[in-house]
Amino acid sequence: MRVSARHVLGVLAGLWGLASPITARAEEPAAAKPTRIFRETGENTIVIDAFDKDDPFDANLVLGIRQQWKSATIRRETSLSQPGLSSGNFLAATENVAKYSQSTTTLDLGGDIGIYRDLALSLRMPVILADSRELSDKDGSSRNPQRLQDPQGDQLFSVPFKSPTRSGVDWFSVALNYAIMNQQRDASVPTWVIGAETRFAIGPRLHACNDGAGVKCPDPANATQGRDPGISRGMNTIIAHTTFSRRFGYVEPYTGFRILVDLPQSNSDFGRTSDLGGSLLNRPPLLGTFTMGMEVFPWEDREAFQRLSLDFKVRGTYHSPGREYSELFDALGSSQARSLRSANPAAYRTGPDGVSSIADPASSRVFFTGITDQQAHGSFGLSGAVTFQISELVKVNAGLGLTYVQSHVITAADACNPDFKSGDIGAAGPCRTGAPNAFGGSTTGIPNPNHRQVIDLPGRRFTVDDTTLVDLWLNGVVMF
Repeated sequence: MRVSARHVLGVLAGLWGLASPITARAEEPAAAKPTRIFRETGENTIVIDAFDKDDPFDANLVLGIRQQWKSATIRRETSLSQPGLSSGNFLAATENVAKYSQSTTTLDLGGDIGIYRDLALSLRMPVILADSRELSDKDGSSRNPQRLQDPQGDQLFSVPFKSPTRSGVDWFSVALNYAIMNQQRDASVPTWVIGAETRFAIGPRLHACNDGAGVKCPDPANATQGRDPGISRGMNTIIAHTTFSRRFGYVEPYTGFRILVDLPQSNSDFGRTSDLGGSLLNRPPLLGTFTMGMEVFPWEDREAFQRLSLDFKVRGTYHSPGREYSELFDALGSSQARSLRSANPAAYRTGPDGVSSIADPASSRVFFTGITDQQAHGSFGLSGAVTFQISELVKVNAGLGLTYVQSHVITAADACNPDFKSGDIGAAGPCRTGAPNAFGGSTTGIPNPNHRQVIDLPGRRFTVDDTTLVDLWLNGVVMF
């Protein structure tokens, strides 16, 4: 038999394999690879959905507790009494009136339901467990009651001052959130979420109250008649928002914008005066908020559905001019000073002499309820939060936030509305210049029925300074 060189080499190779130590082969199973990080987006852009192949339905139940502490300094402008100075609009520095403090404890209830892919319906209803407000002494301000007197010598309010503790439900909301782009589905694009929310006021309407008075919450039209303190601002609110994010491994930067518009309901003190012709401001401030932040994911275990995320954000908000329940809402709204209790006419007309301008007896009377015109201002905040997903079904979130609000005037209603002008000098009331007769003078507008000289004239206005808000929250989410 002929033995070829190929056979010899094969035999030698086999013998060498038997004699050599056993080593790992390339085809043997490799060691398990490290756990991959989650592909899911962070808490700011996550939208639950439905009708996915492996997950046909999603729903969340949300329960949380939130505590907010607000503090501010209330000051009042003063004008010098020397001849020629006060009339020349010279204003001295504002003087301390009081230190304002507010504590609010809220129970947050809500749920989210997936409707379709990247489309979810959200329901929220915060329950205010306790809302307490008070004014206390600020550097000896309580020893200077003349700072709170009107020209007739009546006291607008006294320091210390305490509001009754309120509780109840202000509003509930319905919202839709939609992820136009989702990095989880397509790794080549960022995540872009848009949403719209509508809030409906359902609680008893807010009324100005003095917890230390005989009639705690006097009716503006009848000071001897009391009312319920209420809890709701009486607003239907529309909110629109959008957020962009892009995850890069263990970090996800994001940016967003949010706009909030309040529309007063007619069955509140606010709503009853929201259509006055002479009023310059008939709506609460418009709020526009810009947010930037980053989520960090230091640890994830995909197989166990566990994740730890840290969220850091900064935001700035513009508050447009508007009418609002200010820090002095209770103190001024429950005042018994004649300068605030007397009603303003809603309109004027020419008097019987054909020259003078008098209050129109056919028009409604406008009572002061404590709601005041506020100047535009900004607020700036930062916050940090941690979210721990314990399992596939449960996660918890806790955070701390700090907000600073710019100083602004909170009693700033102008005397006249220049947007309403006509040749009828009688309808202009005091809003006219020149000779006060039928053949001379000109209108500068019509009177603003919300204007109160005792608090709205320069030199008598109130301001809020050094405002800070501290928020602390803890939420739990059960996911189905």
